[in-house]
Amino acid sequence: MTILAPSVRRALSSACATAFLAFVPATVLAQATAVSPAGWTIRPDAGGDHGGVKAAEMKPGFHVTTGPAAILFDSTMRARGDWRLESTIHLFDPGARAEGFGVFFGGRDLNGASPQYAYALVRRDGKALLKVREGATTRTVRDWATSAAIPVWKPGVPGASVKYQLVVEARGDRVSFWIGGTQVLDAPRSELPTDGVVGLRVNHSLNLHIEKVAVAPLPTR
Repeated sequence: MTILAPSVRRALSSACATAFLAFVPATVLAQATAVSPAGWTIRPDAGGDHGGVKAAEMKPGFHVTTGPAAILFDSTMRARGDWRLESTIHLFDPGARAEGFGVFFGGRDLNGASPQYAYALVRRDGKALLKVREGATTRTVRDWATSAAIPVWKPGVPGASVKYQLVVEARGDRVSFWIGGTQVLDAPRSELPTDGVVGLRVNHSLNLHIEKVAVAPLPTR
C-alpha cells in the first residue's frame, strides 16, 4: 500500500492537478507562508528558526521556497527493510544556480543535535548525487554524475517548470536511484542508512512544487 502524508493525500485528490502545473507564474507559486503543511516539519541545516524556508499547501501537493538548505518531513512517513520512495517535483526558474533537491531516507534524530540521513538529489544541469549526513558532517557516497535521463533546465517561457520523477529503492543489499524509469545511481546498502524517516531535501534558494511524496514496502520476491 502506498503511504502518503495526510496533507499530500488531500491535495492529490484535486481534479485539476495536471492543469495547475501546466503554466503558473513562479511569482504566484512562491506566495507560501512560513507554516509547513499539516504534519510536516522544516529543519534548516543550521537548525533553529526556519523562517528562511517557506512551505504551504497548494494543490496539487505543496510549494517550497528556500533561502538556507533544509529538510522537510512528516515523522509518520517511515521506511524499513525493502521499500520504494517516490517523489514528483517541479523546478521553477533556478537562475544560474545548480543547487540540488530531492529526497532523503534513513532519517534519525531529525529534531535533535545530530541528525542522520541519506539523500538522493538531482540538479538543473542533469546530474545526480547520493550522500549521507551524520550530524554536522556529510559523506559523499556517489558524487555528482550526469545522466541523459535527468531533465535539464533551459531558460524559456516565464513561469514554466521542469518535472522530475524521482524513485529510490532499497532492495536486498543495494540502494538504487531512478529518474523517470531509468536508474542513474546505485550503491551498497552498507554505505547508507536506509531504515527511518523519509522526506525531502532542498538546497539553497530554490523554488519547487512538490506534487507527490510516497513510500511503500516492496513486495517479497
